[in-house]
Amino acid sequence: MDRVWPRAATGFAGIALCLLGLPLRAATVEEVLAAVEKIAGEPGLRTAFVGFCLVDLEAEPASAAGYRMDAGLVPASTMKAITTATANELLELGHRFTTALQIAGTLGGDGTLAGDVVIRGGGDPTLAADGLTATFAKWRAALVEAGVKKIEGSVVGDASVFGTALTPDTWQWNDLGNYYGAGACGLTVHRNLFRATFRTSSSGARAPLAGTDPKLEGYEFFNEMRVGPSGSGDQGYVYADPYGKLITFRGTVPAGSGSFTIRGALPDPAFFCARTFSDYLNANGLPVAGGPTTDRLLTMAGKEIGARKTIHEQNSDALPALLVATNFPSDNLKAECLHRAIGLKASDEGTTTAASKAVTAHWAAKGIDMTGFFMGDGCGLSRANTVTARQMALILHAAAKGERFPAFRDSLPVAGRSGTLKSIGGGSAAEGRVRAKSGTMDGIRNYAGYLDTRSGKRYAFALFMTNYTGDSASVKAKIVRVWSAMVGL
Repeated sequence: MDRVWPRAATGFAGIALCLLGLPLRAATVEEVLAAVEKIAGEPGLRTAFVGFCLVDLEAEPASAAGYRMDAGLVPASTMKAITTATANELLELGHRFTTALQIAGTLGGDGTLAGDVVIRGGGDPTLAADGLTATFAKWRAALVEAGVKKIEGSVVGDASVFGTALTPDTWQWNDLGNYYGAGACGLTVHRNLFRATFRTSSSGARAPLAGTDPKLEGYEFFNEMRVGPSGSGDQGYVYADPYGKLITFRGTVPAGSGSFTIRGALPDPAFFCARTFSDYLNANGLPVAGGPTTDRLLTMAGKEIGARKTIHEQNSDALPALLVATNFPSDNLKAECLHRAIGLKASDEGTTTAASKAVTAHWAAKGIDMTGFFMGDGCGLSRANTVTARQMALILHAAAKGERFPAFRDSLPVAGRSGTLKSIGGGSAAEGRVRAKSGTMDGIRNYAGYLDTRSGKRYAFALFMTNYTGDSASVKAKIVRVWSAMVGL
């Protein structure tokens, strides 16, 4: 069972108090491990694989105590903790994603641009996140200020900074078309998502597609969406492949509201950006003669973008704010863009492979045994990811020693109070004392982060549960029991 006991056990009474979450005398690590072992044998978790590791932040060298802590398990979104901790150490504290508006060609004295307008993406996951109009207005104003009155060429979306692979190879097909599976495009815009609205009449009937926002031109829609029972929620899914032209809708949307909207991932964000900006310019007195295109399409046609001049730059928030915006809501797209940025920093390659190699090497250089660690993405959506509880806790321990640790720590939600932890631990001994990243998938519930105990000690921890069969509420209650035991240390 691989349970590690660093000291002698101090009695069943203390364990019972820990498990009940009652006021405690000073607890022991043995009692915490006993609490983990107990829940692992309870209904809902008997068929699950539970891995746990606890590391004293003050201990040097780091000493790990745990339960099955060397089993490689699927981390789900706790992988974001590793991605953001690495970004916090390898990227500049003032790191910002920068998007550049450029002109390529010759600008005549009459304001005619004999060439192209290029939107050079910098991988910014926040670009025009809440709407296109304000950003497009700034870009148009920059063109006017540069003297451009007419464009003989095209608007080109340049997404080359992250390469052409929008999504990691290990993502599942059924995730790719949905908003949470939006790929990390070098020219990410509007969170790489669209909304599809369906008309809902009576339960069991077809749910006709009323339209998309923004409007998607040049795509074929295959709609199999049905109307589910009232109150059944969003059970609709989008199936689409990167750069593909067919978008399929399946599942159900609830009856009773007249209409219901779900979110999907843009198949080609760079082309979408180029097309919609081109349409905006044409509609607002700055005509564009050529059709929109991208660096990828130009390469396929054997063409290149000419020499360019940057006329406007737009920046994201700095790194600390990006870390919070990634971990509090567990944002997959932001995590993927930060992951790719790590690859760029380490090797000038903004690919998943380069980024994962850099992350692994960074923590191995700090003395952590990364044997069996596999990072298929930066956000945790990949079920091919493998992390042990020991690796996770030791990475968190090492991160806590860094000069920039406060920025990473502050990006983690607080139990019972904020982010994805707001709904767990409230009213328990753990409320306000646990800062952690959650990770959930079907049959998986994980937490990894830090704990402040009543005695003033601080720990890094990882608690992974894979293939549980109980309902989510009961599993969360078991987790809170372990946290409450930990608080007594």
